[in-house]
Parts: sequence; structure tokens; C-alpha cells
Amino acid sequence: MCPATTGKFHSRTKPFKQGGQHSIEQCPQKVNGQYIHHKPQKATEGKQLIKLYDQSGQRELIVPNRSPIDRPVVVADSEFDRLKKQSKVVTLQEKIAMLEETERQKNQLQMESTMRKEALMKAQKIQKAVPGSKLGSTESLSADKNSYLLNRSKEMLVEQDDRVKNANRVILATKCKAIRHAQIEEKQLIAKQLREEEMRLDMMMEQRRQKLMAIEEKKREEEELKKKQYVSEVTRQIKENEIGRLLEAERIEEESKMLNRALIALQKEEEEKMKRRYEEQQKMREEFAKADAEAQHYKKLREEENKIAAMRIEEFMRKKQEREEAREKELEAIKAQKEKEIAAMRAAQEKAMDSQAMMDELNAMRWQEEKEREWREQEKAKAKKRQEALNDLRIARRQQIDDIRKAQAVALARDEEDFKKVATVQKQLHEKDQEKQRKKREEIEKHRKELLKQINEKERERITYQQEKFEDGTAQRLEIEIRDRNVEEYLKNKVKSLKDMNIPERYIGDVERQLKLKK
Repeated sequence: MCPATTGKFHSRTKPFKQGGQHSIEQCPQKVNGQYIHHKPQKATEGKQLIKLYDQSGQRELIVPNRSPIDRPVVVADSEFDRLKKQSKVVTLQEKIAMLEETERQKNQLQMESTMRKEALMKAQKIQKAVPGSKLGSTESLSADKNSYLLNRSKEMLVEQDDRVKNANRVILATKCKAIRHAQIEEKQLIAKQLREEEMRLDMMMEQRRQKLMAIEEKKREEEELKKKQYVSEVTRQIKENEIGRLLEAERIEEESKMLNRALIALQKEEEEKMKRRYEEQQKMREEFAKADAEAQHYKKLREEENKIAAMRIEEFMRKKQEREEAREKELEAIKAQKEKEIAAMRAAQEKAMDSQAMMDELNAMRWQEEKEREWREQEKAKAKKRQEALNDLRIARRQQIDDIRKAQAVALARDEEDFKKVATVQKQLHEKDQEKQRKKREEIEKHRKELLKQINEKERERITYQQEKFEDGTAQRLEIEIRDRNVEEYLKNKVKSLKDMNIPERYIGDVERQLKLKK
């Protein structure tokens, strides 16, 4: 048998001793896969939990397990011995012997009690009550009780009068009327409070709606501001690109001007070269003319030399002319080539300017499309994120609803079980209460009969005495007047009790008017 302990199981490395006493660390006994000395680390270990969402946040509730606990209980040796003694089967003879022994002891106790009572009765002496003593207080209580009973009997006699009965009906009707009016006023007050509460809730909802509208308006203004900033940024970039294109065009135009100036300077240089060449040719012609004159002068002298010189000169002139023509053709070709190059450069510049403007415009459009594509991607990502958040929220809400339903089902089952238990207990208590009330009613009825008997006897004695004392009509009228005064005083006390109960004055005045009481 394992010794009782409250410690937790930590280690099982020590060898186990078969039979007899052993420590918790050496106990290898298991039930359903758990050691019999196992103690959970916390209350929720091995139990089903459900999540409950409310205004304060998330809570975890433990689902009660209705299956019995099959884990054995570890008890001490003394407790085990006590259970063994209680588990002993009692035979019929032993039960009879026990009952006889109990009856004998009961009779003996009754005899002893009777003997003590007789001894006390013999030893009791007549004592006179001393003020402040226990006997004096008892007699005082008895006198107060008798006085109360006497007053109560007088009230009951007064209640038998028809005027008092009528007054009771009037007072009861007035109380009902006052209660009814109070209920109506309370109902009207509750309705007014409900209307005020609804107005307050409507005002709160309106304030919340206006607040949400203000937030939406602020978001819309922020979106408009972002759009305006985006448009202004795009416009600024377009203007910057336009300015860049203008600057580039100015630069190209300046380069073209510089190129034109260079071409003009080149043309001037070519013209000067042609002019110098023409002057050289003129000078050479003059020299040739002079040489020709000299040759004519010496023609006669040396015809042969002149002929040879003329032939040489003609040959020289022909070759020179050919060289000059070839040079002029070469210059013309170079000039035409330069003009073609200049025209091509101008066309290329104009084309470059047009293509640059087109490229800038295409770049601006491409940049704008890229920004719009990025904006659409961002909006798409935001929408996807919102949808995912909504899906997660929907899933969490569905899970929350399931958990709430499970919790409600568990709570309903638990409440039903508790209700059955409470109903059973209440039924038992009600039966006991009914039995007590029945006994109390019987005692009250018995006491009332005895009291009425005493009252009747006293009343008969009083009537006999009054008949003997008042034999004439004057005494009877006096008695009637006294009874009337008593009835009127009793009714005034009842009206006063209405005032003590805080009944409105208009109802009290109505009662006094109906009862015709004198003020």
C-alpha cells in the first residue's frame, strides 16, 4: 500500500521493492496510462477548454466532464482502517442487539430524567418575585403578554361593529386606489425614462454617425489632397521635362548656329582662296602677256626658239589649265559634300529635336502609366488585404459564435442540472415549511379558541355585571356613547396609520369624508 502524501512525483530511478511500504518515487503503479501519485500541474490539464469572447476580451472555460473519475485515492493507514471497520457487514442478530441496547439506554435516560424532575418539584418552594430578578422579569413579560392579548381582544370586538367593517372596506378600497395610482405613475415614469433613454441612445447614435461621417469626410479630403498632390507632381515633372526639352532645343539651336557660323567662315575662307587664286591667275596672265610681248619682240630674232618656247608655253598652259580645272572640280565636290553634310546635320538635328520631344512625351506617358499601375497594384493589394482581414474576421466571428453556442449549451446543461437540484431542495424546503405552517396554524387555532373562550367568559361576566349595574336606559345610552367614542377613536387611529404609511392627503381626506369623522 502506498503511503498518503501531498507531494508531487518527480523521479522513479530508485529500484522498486516488491510488497510492503515504499516511497512515491519507487511506486510504478499506473491507471489508464497515469501514475496513481500523479498530480496535475494546473487545473486545466487534461480537460476540454472552449474560448468565450465578450466585451472584456477572451476567456477560457472548462467543459465539465460527466464521466466518473477512475483514478484511485491514496489514503492514510488510519483512514484505511476506519473504512475497513465501516465496511463490516452487520447481521440481523447484531442489529436486534443494537436496537435493544439503544432502547434500554433510552429508557434508563427517561427514568433518570423523571427522577430529577420529581426531586426538583419536591425541592421547589414558593418564592416571591423580586424586582430585577429572573422571576420578576418573567412575570413582567407575562403581564405584558396578557395586556397585549386584552388589547387585541378589544380590537377584535371593535372590529365586529358594522361601522368599523364599512371603514375597513373604505380604507381597503382607498389603499387599492392609491396603489393603483402609484403603479400608473410608476409606469408613466418608467415609460418617460425609457423614452429619455431611447432619445439618449438616438443622440449617441447620431453623434457616432456624425463622427463617422466626419472621419469619412476627412479620409475623402485626404484622398483628394493626395490626388491633387499626385497631379501637381506629374504636372511639375511634365513642366520640368518640357523645360529640359526647351533647354535641349536651345542647346541644339546654339550648336546649329555655331555650325552655321563655322560653315560661313569656311565659305569665306574658300572665297578668299578663290579670290587669291584668281588674282594669281590674273597675275600669271599678265606675266604671260608680258612674256608673249617679249616673245613677239624676239620673234623675229629667234623664231625657232619662239616656236619652241610657244610650244612649251602652250604645253605648260594646257597642263596648268588641266590642273586648275581639276582643282576647281575637286573644290566644287568638296563644297557640295560639305553642303550635303551640313544639310544632313540640319536634318539630323531637326529629327533629333523631334525624336527627343517624342521620347520625352513617351517617357512622361510611360512614367504616368507606371505610377498608375503602381497605384492600381497598391489599391489591389489594399483591397486584397481588406478582404483577407474580413475573411479572418468572419472566421474568428464564426469560431466565436461556435464557442459561444458551446458555452451556452454547457451553461444551459449546467443550469438545468442546477435547477433540478435547486427545485428538489426547494420542494423539500417547501414541504418542511408547509408542515411547519400547518403545525403553527394548528397552534394558533388552538390558542385562538382558548382566547375566544376566555373572551366569551369575560364578556358574559361583563354583560352580567353590566345588566346588574345598568338597569335603566340611561346606562345603556351611556354605554352606546362610550362604544361610539371607542369606534370613532379606533377609526381615527386607522386614518392616522394611513398617514404613517405616507398615503397622499387627497385619499385620506376622501376616507375622512366618507367615514364622517370629526376633526
